Amino acid sequence: MGDVAIDEGTSGGDDPPTAHALPAAAHARRAKAVAKGSLDQAAPQISQQIALATLREEEADTARNMIRVGRLLAIAAVATLPFVGGSESLRYALVASVVFALSIGVVIERRLATPGRFSESTMLVLAFSVSPGIFSAVLFFGILSAVQLFPALALYFFSRRESLRSALALYFTNAVTQLLFAVLIIAGVLDDPGLVRPDLPPVTLAVGHALLQFGFFGAFLLGRGSHRASRDAIAKMQKAMTLAAQREALLQEARQDLDRALAIDAAGRFTDHTFGSYRLGFVIGRGGMGEVYEAFHIDNGEPAAVKLLAQRELGNPQSVERFQRELRAIRGLSSPHTVRVLAISRETDEIPYLVMERLRGHDLAHHLRSGRMSPDALLAMLEQVGAAVEEAWKQGIVHRDLKPQNVFLADSGGWKVLDFGVAALDESSGTLTQGKVVGTPAYMAPEQARGEKVDHRADVYALAAISYRWLTGRPVCSGKDLHNALYQTVHVMPQTPSSLAELHADVDAALAIGLVKEPADRFDSIQELAAALRGALDGNLDPRLRRRAVDLLARHPWGGVRG
Repeated sequence: MGDVAIDEGTSGGDDPPTAHALPAAAHARRAKAVAKGSLDQAAPQISQQIALATLREEEADTARNMIRVGRLLAIAAVATLPFVGGSESLRYALVASVVFALSIGVVIERRLATPGRFSESTMLVLAFSVSPGIFSAVLFFGILSAVQLFPALALYFFSRRESLRSALALYFTNAVTQLLFAVLIIAGVLDDPGLVRPDLPPVTLAVGHALLQFGFFGAFLLGRGSHRASRDAIAKMQKAMTLAAQREALLQEARQDLDRALAIDAAGRFTDHTFGSYRLGFVIGRGGMGEVYEAFHIDNGEPAAVKLLAQRELGNPQSVERFQRELRAIRGLSSPHTVRVLAISRETDEIPYLVMERLRGHDLAHHLRSGRMSPDALLAMLEQVGAAVEEAWKQGIVHRDLKPQNVFLADSGGWKVLDFGVAALDESSGTLTQGKVVGTPAYMAPEQARGEKVDHRADVYALAAISYRWLTGRPVCSGKDLHNALYQTVHVMPQTPSSLAELHADVDAALAIGLVKEPADRFDSIQELAAALRGALDGNLDPRLRRRAVDLLARHPWGGVRG
């Protein structure tokens, strides 16, 4: 995958606040203890899949055991036939139906011995293959004989299956068939062919059979209740795992806040130094390559934020060129939603610097941690940030590091895009970052994580990832380390958004297109993404986009791993 050059932390979660977000004194007051450890991004969904697979295996084992027990009972019943009387024709019918059921049972037992071969259709075949044998046994031994225990047990077992339709079909087949024969026999239309013939009045026989029907219905309800209880237990487990993962994602963000806060001193190396027309104050932010100081104009006291290339990077030509590239990228942008540049260093200056407007407010990471951001606010953010980023595209600039820390909600002026430090310019030869991964894993496009050349669709992916975080409370990936996070970015689709929050299925579809691994399949602009989400949040996504999402998810489903 190549070397890694990532400025704002290496974990998969959200990074700490930007320099504009808080005054220096506030950093020191942050909490100093946060729980450690991390749950993998796909843990809840994988756990549910494991639970469902385990449940299916348990059902397969139960089915095999039932086949074995049924085989013994059938053989025992047939073995008694030479020693009892009864209808000759029913005797042959019983033997034939038992042989048929045993043959089907052998085939299905072998099929179920192979992991993953359990299916509803297989169980339906088994159910209806044993039915003739049960009916023959009931008629042969008697409609009020102890043999009626067997259909009740079979009803309970088969009613525990996934398909309600199959369970109902089996229940009504048994109940209606038995009721029909009972009515005909009790009414005297048919002679009772059974060995057990209670010499009772018709009313008593009718009451006895009615109780049997209640027993069949009770077995059906008990089986369905057992199935529901198992599914509810799995759903509760998934909900608990999801909640734990959401909390862990927030703890991961808080840990990064803490790490950054503890790295900031009240005064920095260049505090009280003058750069251009600005005198530097306290350090208000540090990244992988630079420091940001609060500053004031030496003549009129105008507040500003000054970004300097870190001292340790001054001897690195690539770092210097990267910083200069940010200066070139941001200098020509005029959108009101791009942080305003007040001054930049000259080529002759010993230390490159960038003077920006001092914003008041908080970055998006702060607002996301507060958990109070509405879907309407998301659409407003996409519209404003999209305007700034798409202006940069027109000038041949791809931001490449859009994330909550680089999207700022100012007290006045709305949303602002910060930090073009990893921006790609069309005129760049590409040698600066060739073979390297630049950006932040949780919001980095897969092609960017592979170290490939990127275009504007990498920014579309980043804003789709931000939208996912906004709507679900979870980052797209949250690996325990850098390599795990990059692997998830390239190969793993995140968990279904609507399984993490109350969202319409259309939101799943819109985000699937925004987060697709191949850039050619992605939305072509931020405005397309915003328009799709606007419709999706109301359940009115364009049907063409729904079909497009279905095709994409068929190739790479939510929670799936691509090889």
